[in-house]
Amino acid sequence: MTAPAPLLALLDTFVQCFTKPGFAHFTHFIVAHAALWGAPHCVTETLRLTLWHHIKHWTAPYFFMKRGRWSCRQLSRRLLDLVLRRLGLDGPLVLAIDDTLVRRWGRHFDGLGLYPDPTDKNPGAARRKVWGHCWVVVALLWEKARGSWFCFPLAARLFVPQRSLPADWTFQTKIELAAELLDHLVPAGRRVILLVDNLYAKARLAWRDGQVLISRLRSNAALYELPPRPKIGQRGRRRLRGKHVTAKDLWRRRSQRRTLKVHIYGKWVTLEAFVGVLMPSRTLGGQPILALIFPQRSGKLNIFFSTDLTMDPVRLLELYAARFKIEDAFDELKTHGGMGDCRQRGFKANKRHVTLCLLSYSLLRLLSVTLAGAEAIETEPWWHPSGPPSVTRLRRAVAKALGISCGLWSDVQREEIPALPQAA
Repeated sequence: MTAPAPLLALLDTFVQCFTKPGFAHFTHFIVAHAALWGAPHCVTETLRLTLWHHIKHWTAPYFFMKRGRWSCRQLSRRLLDLVLRRLGLDGPLVLAIDDTLVRRWGRHFDGLGLYPDPTDKNPGAARRKVWGHCWVVVALLWEKARGSWFCFPLAARLFVPQRSLPADWTFQTKIELAAELLDHLVPAGRRVILLVDNLYAKARLAWRDGQVLISRLRSNAALYELPPRPKIGQRGRRRLRGKHVTAKDLWRRRSQRRTLKVHIYGKWVTLEAFVGVLMPSRTLGGQPILALIFPQRSGKLNIFFSTDLTMDPVRLLELYAARFKIEDAFDELKTHGGMGDCRQRGFKANKRHVTLCLLSYSLLRLLSVTLAGAEAIETEPWWHPSGPPSVTRLRRAVAKALGISCGLWSDVQREEIPALPQAA
């Protein structure tokens, strides 16, 4: 049995990124990553899954990951072009950037650092740290219908703390890694709407050419009114910021409140918010921002902002709510996508493993939102739920198409050797 034709058709887009034997290994890895949903995504498990070691020597996949002649950056660009072409996106790109922690165990892993685990909810979790890799990821967000967003992870960079940095590495902050991802991925002249959390709300990402930044600030963030106009004949440099104000003072200005009806998280929400143009702190630069302030149920104030002063406040909140789709993608990638299953110690192999995991997830997501592809890959004609199939359901469909049975304890069983394609 062969892999589903819609998935193989998508893989043909990347044939020019590899040599002929390299494309065969690439196809093997993507099909294996797409089919694995009950076993680790390490090289050994992919060999057991597809019986690729009956076709190639078992050391060849390790060589492909560690020393193969291919570029993660080129794959990410091809993936973005493929998604834009298939979805027909010709307007502004909605991108989300965030980082995620992948726990790692073992010695001599390149780039390991100590980080607090945000998923640990036990008492004292804030004081504990775990070993792992911190990946800064950029993802494309697509709105199929109002409030219905889908996430396509594109590329990742590894952040290493300065105290854990090897002697021959150059330290880069998360902001610098995020800017590097945007520089290498976004086409020149393309307008971008960037969605980030408050950690990435810095001047380097906020005021890039052709880019709009949407994020939030802390409730105690420093805010300023617009600078007053200089008087006629007044000497000296013009002030950059006006009077310092707090979020509580701004919320008390009832004349500047507006009632907003927002569609977020699948439901309509009506709220009252302060809407105005303000000056941020120096860490965000010296340009005005459009700020929205409203209280939570606990009484703590939310501060959302956009660098586009003409943006509709309702649209601002809807776009920021869509940012959490990247968190759903992280959960899927670390639970079923094998993002942290690489057993090779080197940095290059780990980076390539993560890139292939992102690519496999995005291709499955692309199949799920294109109706013809989803119907062609489905292997259970009696199962017709409403809406596009999930990525996990497509993993199961690919596994069944390959004749694979995956149990809870990685007891992978094959009916026959798959006929994986070679490069033309």
